[in-house]
Amino acid sequence: MKKERIQKIILDLQGLRSISTAEACRMYHASEATIRRYFQEMEGSGLAVRVHGGIRIPDTQHLAPSVPFRIRATWNAEEKRMIALRAAEFVHPGQTVMVYGGSTTGHLAHFLNASRIITNFPELCRIFRDRFPTGNGPELILTGGQLNYLTGLLEGPAVRRSMEKYQCDVGFSSAFGVDEEGLLDISDECSEQISLMLEKSSTRILLADHTKFGRKSFCRCLPWEKIHVLVTVFDSGNHSFYKEIRAKGVKIVFAGEK
Repeated sequence: MKKERIQKIILDLQGLRSISTAEACRMYHASEATIRRYFQEMEGSGLAVRVHGGIRIPDTQHLAPSVPFRIRATWNAEEKRMIALRAAEFVHPGQTVMVYGGSTTGHLAHFLNASRIITNFPELCRIFRDRFPTGNGPELILTGGQLNYLTGLLEGPAVRRSMEKYQCDVGFSSAFGVDEEGLLDISDECSEQISLMLEKSSTRILLADHTKFGRKSFCRCLPWEKIHVLVTVFDSGNHSFYKEIRAKGVKIVFAGEK
């Protein structure tokens, strides 16, 4: 329970940017003493700064707050692996694929059999290198740009200039959150990159674990009308979202189901 609560607080802090102790008590159904202990642990890990009456994002994250990739990669890892495995089935040999990096899409490197892969995620290339040590893997193209140490992604104008040159068969992305209208993310930079990478792809596929549904953030990305396939795992608590998303014309595929 403690681990799950702290994870939820960290994720909500990314979208809200600050959370008061009183708000946290109501949101997470915990006592004031418990919330203060959580806040203290988060500050000790560099994930939050304690202020009078609550916490806020660290100063280093004021433009695009993000939980470090090494931490996010451990959350719901098996679920994310299942989602990536199912999503990879939409790719066929000979196709060109674009992948927006993340803790879910990163798992695609273990399963994709495309001929060419374009990504803003150096970690994806490392996994492919380990998978194909003799060099017989797909052609890998990094977008270029400046590395964000927290997210592990390449960012900046060079990324956009690079992506403008390509047109791909399939595009994969995740997002910070999704609601009835579409995708949400934590910064203009992330939202712009996701939109561009998917819009440069003939088939657009979103990978989302069960925690992404209903998660709020201040940057709206693509609407559902521009997404072709959503790959997730079934969660009864997200049923109302599935209904709304299907009504927008999106095919929903549940990983782990035949």
